[in-house]
Amino acid sequence: MCLEEFGLACDGSKWPPGFNTSATPRPKLGDIPYGKRIRSCTVENTLALTYDDGPSQWTLGLLDMLKENDVKATFFVSGMKLYNDLVNHRSDKTPAIVRRMYNEGHQIAGHTWAHLDMDQLDSQQRRHELVKGEIGFIDILGFFPTYMRPPFNICGAECETDVGELGYHVVSRMDAATSEGTWNSKLTLPRKTSNDIDGRDWAGNYTYAEEQFMARITSKGNRQGVRAWLGLAHDTHHQSVYRWTPFMIKNAKERGFKLVTVGECLNDPEENWYRDPLTGGALHDLSPKGTL
Repeated sequence: MCLEEFGLACDGSKWPPGFNTSATPRPKLGDIPYGKRIRSCTVENTLALTYDDGPSQWTLGLLDMLKENDVKATFFVSGMKLYNDLVNHRSDKTPAIVRRMYNEGHQIAGHTWAHLDMDQLDSQQRRHELVKGEIGFIDILGFFPTYMRPPFNICGAECETDVGELGYHVVSRMDAATSEGTWNSKLTLPRKTSNDIDGRDWAGNYTYAEEQFMARITSKGNRQGVRAWLGLAHDTHHQSVYRWTPFMIKNAKERGFKLVTVGECLNDPEENWYRDPLTGGALHDLSPKGTL
């Protein structure tokens, strides 16, 4: 078996076919910081549901649920899905799922290519992790995102610099036990005054996830004093889709929250969420143009 620490490596070391964005310009679009952790929403009464690691066998059901409830979310898509399934493999259903996400108004964001610990890579390797993901997005949509979340929430100062130079907003979360932006496995209920909602759904304790969610949305607000929250879940777990997501939607709506994308909860115009692969500029024509 071919694994690197915290991530899959065999197929992850290969370059996907398609337009290589290594030379694409990376102008800074809009007012949202680049290469700095975004830990909270800023628009009052918004809640951004986000999903990492997909698409998976549960994602279509999740999209059905979001559509039925008129909810927009943000999907942090792994360029090479776990279990060595390339995101732009022509025999896979993934391209159609990603296009459906986009066409139904959800925000598409990056989660690197091979889901490796970014702090264990050098600058060139980190760049490759992002550029390879961009190639996949271009094959499917015709453009690539300006938002990303690092795997395991790990992205130290050097990583943040590299990611920022590539023109990415780093969407992070606060750690449950330490309130720092690093990953650990302790299921300690965070303080109500943090900025995010991370129920550790990957651990399978959905009672904890629900308690954490309610602790946040019933509090006075995040650390900036804004009644707005940035959520984290995974569409790779059945219960995250069919138990936790309906719970979050129901309780958020009952308390007056508008469920939106990350870009919307930051008041960032949609054209800034993606780059033109040739110019690197904002995407003024938002219609998908992928070839898969």
